[in-house]
Amino acid sequence: MNLDLRDFTVFPVDLTIESEADAQEYELAGITVRDLMTVKMNIQKVKEEYYCQGMVRLPVEEECSRCLNLFEAELSGDFSFIVKTGPPEIDSVAVAEDETIYINTHQPVIELTDTIRQSLVLAIPMKPLCSEDCRGLCPNCGANLNEETCECRLEDSDERWDGLKDLLE
Repeated sequence: MNLDLRDFTVFPVDLTIESEADAQEYELAGITVRDLMTVKMNIQKVKEEYYCQGMVRLPVEEECSRCLNLFEAELSGDFSFIVKTGPPEIDSVAVAEDETIYINTHQPVIELTDTIRQSLVLAIPMKPLCSEDCRGLCPNCGANLNEETCECRLEDSDERWDGLKDLLE
């Protein structure tokens, strides 16, 4: 996704971009994209510097880490960066460690894909849950405890742990 700064003459600029997102392009392994990605940005210009803030939203389908059912969710992340005109030897775009993007004055085009990808990857939950009260799967028979109850009996623990049980009682 490219953003050409020559398209804007009056600042500040508020813009909304809706685009199709490919899960592989944004390195979202194990996630299915459901709908269009929405990127909202605000661009301020001070002298020759551009201050960009934005947020990205992507409707996805994930697998619950407890019950393994698919559920609909939304990844949402914020991003910000500064765009500065670089020295003449910069012939394309260079990114510094402090989220500053240096561009060539003759071609002020910013590639947003990496910035958006970083925001989306950081928004992926470590253990996605279909709901906070998801009961998961039975460890013995594998039944989904959200949909049915099972007759499995939890086995008694090893007798070597009885001394610790006595301490808890």
